[in-house]
Amino acid sequence: MSDIKTVITTCTRDCPNACGLVATVRNGRLTGLAGNPAHPLTRGVACVKAARYVKRVYGPERITHPMIRVHGRWVRTGWDEALDLVAERLKKYASESGTESILYYQGYGERTALKLLNKYFFNLFGGVTTLRGSLCGGTGQASQNLDLGERISHDPLDHYHSQAMILWARNPVSTNISLTAIARDIRKRGGTVLLIDPMRSKSAVLADHHIAPRPGGDVFLAMAAAKLVLAAGAEDREFLARHAVGLEAYLEILAGFSVDDLCRRAGVSRGEAELLAETLMAKKPASILLGWGLHRHEYAHYGIRAIDALGAICGNLGVPGGGVSQGFEEYGPYDQTLWGDGLNPPRRTLLLPVIGQEILAAKDPAIRMIYVTAANPLCMAPNTAAVAAAFRKAEFVVYSGHYMDDTSDFAHVFLPATTFLEETDVMASYGHNYVGPVNPAIAPVGECKSEFRMFYELAARFPFAADFRKSEEAWLSELCAPVWEQGGDPDTLRKEAFRLNAPMVPYADKVFPTPSGKFQFMTAFDPSRIPEPDPAYPYRLLTIAPHGYICSERTMADHEPLPVVRLAASEAARRGLADGRPVVVKSLLGEALATLRAEEGLRPDILVADRGGWTKAGHGLNRLTRDMASRVGNGTPYYETAVTVNPVLSDVSMGRRILVVQHSDRAPGGDFVKGLARLGAILTTVQPAKGQGLPPSPEGFDALVVLGGPQHAYDDAASPHFPALLALMRAFDAENRPVAGICLGAQLLARAHGGRPWPMGRLEFGFTPLEATAEGEADPVLGPALPLPRLMEFHEDSFDLPPGAVALVAGQDCPNQCFRVGAASYGFQFHLEVDSVIASNWITLFRQGGIETYAPYREAYDETYFAGLAADLPVLVAESQEFCRRVVRNWLALA
Repeated sequence: MSDIKTVITTCTRDCPNACGLVATVRNGRLTGLAGNPAHPLTRGVACVKAARYVKRVYGPERITHPMIRVHGRWVRTGWDEALDLVAERLKKYASESGTESILYYQGYGERTALKLLNKYFFNLFGGVTTLRGSLCGGTGQASQNLDLGERISHDPLDHYHSQAMILWARNPVSTNISLTAIARDIRKRGGTVLLIDPMRSKSAVLADHHIAPRPGGDVFLAMAAAKLVLAAGAEDREFLARHAVGLEAYLEILAGFSVDDLCRRAGVSRGEAELLAETLMAKKPASILLGWGLHRHEYAHYGIRAIDALGAICGNLGVPGGGVSQGFEEYGPYDQTLWGDGLNPPRRTLLLPVIGQEILAAKDPAIRMIYVTAANPLCMAPNTAAVAAAFRKAEFVVYSGHYMDDTSDFAHVFLPATTFLEETDVMASYGHNYVGPVNPAIAPVGECKSEFRMFYELAARFPFAADFRKSEEAWLSELCAPVWEQGGDPDTLRKEAFRLNAPMVPYADKVFPTPSGKFQFMTAFDPSRIPEPDPAYPYRLLTIAPHGYICSERTMADHEPLPVVRLAASEAARRGLADGRPVVVKSLLGEALATLRAEEGLRPDILVADRGGWTKAGHGLNRLTRDMASRVGNGTPYYETAVTVNPVLSDVSMGRRILVVQHSDRAPGGDFVKGLARLGAILTTVQPAKGQGLPPSPEGFDALVVLGGPQHAYDDAASPHFPALLALMRAFDAENRPVAGICLGAQLLARAHGGRPWPMGRLEFGFTPLEATAEGEADPVLGPALPLPRLMEFHEDSFDLPPGAVALVAGQDCPNQCFRVGAASYGFQFHLEVDSVIASNWITLFRQGGIETYAPYREAYDETYFAGLAADLPVLVAESQEFCRRVVRNWLALA
């Protein structure tokens, strides 16, 4: 009989929605995650990212036990050993170089109450180097503070009083889903919704009209609309006279431009500026919601302050259904004195938007140790090369996370963290006024621990252990004291969200917490700071929030071979770029390969891509982004990166045309084929088992890849295409065009050159230790890719080496594991191509007897074997993938 329960919890990911969720658990295993209909704001709605989180919790790549790096390779260890090592290094560097030689890099991947105690640990330790600035919203908050005194946004439920909603660089469909119902309600009541964004985001479906200013041109659009409102005499004169200062200086700024000039600078038509102005005049009250794309410019404060000014001129401040709303203070509901910042003198901080440069330049003392939580800086911080150099310079890196992402590759200790579905905590939001419960739906997976538990146990190794020694519940009781003071109570907060005592309508009394008590207009503006496009790099790179993922929260297997970049179809045609083909994206910092999507309706001066893809997966477009800080708020101006886009030209690797022969849907090309694409190769896949014919000759192709499958290399009757394939493999070799055969492909390659494939009468299965021969160590493809990791095997046939072949890798149970024959033909009996999905699918199929051919061998493998294989799979696959990447690069260089 099944034991089914539901658990109320709150999403803790880096998203303004902080949705109320209901987790469904069957027999102790999470089976579903849906919106909580009882949540006052999110009302049962949850995005696709939440639904995907079930898969993330149990993903085959998830690290579920502590690891330390020994001689460059990950080794599984226990928690005591791992934390002992971390404590020993903390004490060592503090003793030798002072506590500021240690950098604590706390990201925003989770923003719960107990995460504040991470910093408390380091303050008890003596205070270490920490971060200042933001990769995201700091600019918006600091800019609005200049105008409003303190940024306070309208409660999202107040927007139900709006007659118009201006989504200014806001994309609720992908990043703030609870607003979608409100936008639809406004339109249903006869109101107007405008989307203002350089690109047509998914939220265009919510809008009556889309206005697309050029990146950074928002300031000019807001000024143009303000001039039109003023020219019509539709300004709120009472508000401006009684509740604002600096208006005359702002009017002087506006007087320096005509409406047409402002529209030209904004990159919009005069009609579009008139549409914005008319909407604000005719549809009152109007709510203006600022998105995070506005922050990603060096002079972003100009645009944000001009939009604030537009709201003030139109009389939309301090009124129900109005406002210029940007965000909320997610740490406001907590007692921040518990961070412990007062325990030590002020310690050094490093500027986050330029963190690579800052770490490299740090001295007296230099940064010797980095401790990272809730962040993936090697993916998300700008100028990846500088960040990588900084992390390499550090002597010791501790990483707490879920998956072996880009940053984990630089770590010496990996501490596996629980997800929010395995934790007790409290979550506030930067998108609304509710605090929600975080309740554990399931027990921690494997040996994972919450960050709180990690620091709790780490503190036990220091003299200040007693200062940290409280339970989660006791700490939450203290941290949430401001919540209790506002009427919340711990028992109720375990069951439902609590609304903080924040105003529905801020500044309703028209009093602002500025020095004057009034709204403060921007009084200085330099238009030359908004640069015109550079003809050499004509496109602004807009790395936007993906619809299906939060930042870099994905796995290696989730990545397509290349990132997709979207360019206006007219620009693609002008530059001779074909839709769906690889292109080179180049900035002043470097270049990256991508797949082009030529798209109608895009501005001609932008290139759009999702952010968060991993560099080691061929994505990681922060290789191109400049590291700099915004002039206000120390934000990160990602959108100041200008790029050009060119076709892939045929050279030593890029543009090579590869024929791939696939024998089974269960045996795809995996990382071997993805690796070729990431090097710019153009792939053509043929599946003979589905009736697709082989080409008669190598003409039109530079190399050949023959994949594995359940077929037997000696059985032409079952696979009548084999003779033609054997001839094709020989033809490629005769013309010095490289051939790679994997598993079945290796057996066919041996047969093509005179070797004999034969049945072993047993199965070789799992990740197997292998050994390179002396010839393998000297081989131009294999040698530079060594050392060999354990590699996946799944075969019941073997082969004799053909005449003249050179053995490169040997195995104990199956001697012939890799060979070279002819000019440039390589056979790999092992599956170097597997990713986590392929490997876990094969393991599951074999474990459950799902492959009839291999069913007789199943009893040789017990459940203990499979359990151990599953626990070690993330590291085994990661090491195999790194080896595969090196082999692919070396092999393609032969083409």
